[in-house]
Amino acid sequence: AQQIAADEGIAEDGYRLVINCNRHGCQEVFHLHMHLVGGRQLRGISAG
Repeated sequence: AQQIAADEGIAEDGYRLVINCNRHGCQEVFHLHMHLVGGRQLRGISAG
């Protein structure tokens, strides 16, 4: 995540790594799923 954030130009201001999995992660096919979110001020929980 750190390298991708640097490559995308969002590392300096900060970013959020969101990981969803299984039923409470709103999935029907269970797997590890990640979102790297940044580039603006984030508030609360963001599932992306």
